[in-house]
Amino acid sequence: MMRFLSRHWYSLGLLWAVIAIAWALLGRLPTVQMILLLNFAALTLHQFEEYGWPGGFPWIHNQVVMASSGPVDRFPLNQNSAVFINVVGWPFCLVPALFPDQRGLGLAMVLFTLGQLIYHGVITNRKFKSVYNPGLAAVVLLHIPLGIWYLIEVFSKGGFTLGDCVLGVVYLGFFMGVVMQLIGFRLLAAKDSPYPFAPEEMERFNRRSHLARLGMVGGQNK
Repeated sequence: MMRFLSRHWYSLGLLWAVIAIAWALLGRLPTVQMILLLNFAALTLHQFEEYGWPGGFPWIHNQVVMASSGPVDRFPLNQNSAVFINVVGWPFCLVPALFPDQRGLGLAMVLFTLGQLIYHGVITNRKFKSVYNPGLAAVVLLHIPLGIWYLIEVFSKGGFTLGDCVLGVVYLGFFMGVVMQLIGFRLLAAKDSPYPFAPEEMERFNRRSHLARLGMVGGQNK
């Protein structure tokens, strides 16, 4: 079961997207809650774009963005750490939709989206020498419009309090600082990790042709 989950978690995430979209559109919910549910669905679509289709995020992150000196199929990101970070990301993005009156949680989603735009739209595109990389489309076409819509709705009803801002920063800081950086990219990272990405995952998004375009010799996993 765990092996199946580690290999297909991003495809299973699409089921959550269908449920969230149906709930958002058919549930007669307040607008803010609907937006946050759609944002959760956008997260699962973003993850599928990164790892499933077109895929390619594992090798782009490890080999291009981080320029890893270790086996690029498992360092610094490996299949185990990717599952942990992204699956924990599901409740992280779902909780704000379950508690829409806690505006700080929704603000954390907006700040998280901004971070995704910086990572995919600026950092990765610059190193990848491209206007697109897997994950960027969902950020630009889904997360950003939903984030702007959320801000419009919140400010039309009074905006954020200082407490909201503190909650948003703390909530996001815990996820990025503890879940992503401390556990995902440190405790679960190892050059000899027994959890490499599958060979087909490492070849998605025309890996060899992109490496050739970048002048990077070889397309092997090691």
